[in-house]
Formats: sequence, C-alpha cells, structure tokens
Amino acid sequence: MSRNDKVAVVETFLSCLASKDLAQLPIEPDLTVQSPLVPRVGGASAMKYLKRVADSVRTISVRQHIVEGDWVATLFDEETASGPVSVFAKFEVVSARIREVSVFYDPRALGPKAT
Repeated sequence: MSRNDKVAVVETFLSCLASKDLAQLPIEPDLTVQSPLVPRVGGASAMKYLKRVADSVRTISVRQHIVEGDWVATLFDEETASGPVSVFAKFEVVSARIREVSVFYDPRALGPKAT
C-alpha cells in the first residue's frame, strides 16, 4: 500500500467515528485498541470502546499524518460532548484495514469542568 492509501484508511476510520457509522469502519476482525482510559483490549471490548468514542465525538479535524511502514501516526482534534480534545493516535494499517489503534490524550479534558 502507498502512503496515500494508508492515510485514506485512517481518514475513513476517523470519518466513520465522527459520523457514528461503525459498520463501515475499515478494521481487522482482531482489532485491538488502547487509550489512557482503556488498557489494550480486542474483540467486543474494542468495539464497545469505539462506540463510546463515537457517541461522544461531534467532529474530528486532522492536523497531520506521519507514515512509516505499516504505521500511521495522526494528530487530530476532536470536538466532544465534554469539549475539545487534542489526540495523537498510532494506527497499524495492514491490507487496507486497521489492526491496532493506540490513542494518547490528556484524559482530564474529558472530566467534569471546575465551576
């Protein structure tokens, strides 16, 4: 796959999250996910996590992609029900499908706001 093909897979993944169309996610059956709030999980637990993310995301705006081998590192901003969150994610893209996603962000941005 070319660099542009891998970037397109990641952008499709992010678009599906933002549109809440999880049935169209370009993912491998053995997808694993990991975040500051979720240890590495796969299967039904991974899909449950992605559904929670999709439910909270209003928009996603990509700032940058870096591609090396099967990996795409993406910096993007999410507008969520709790406010804006900057996210750095690492995607393993194999045969036009995502096998692994690790996301990094400050989870305090998703917590209750001080009044």
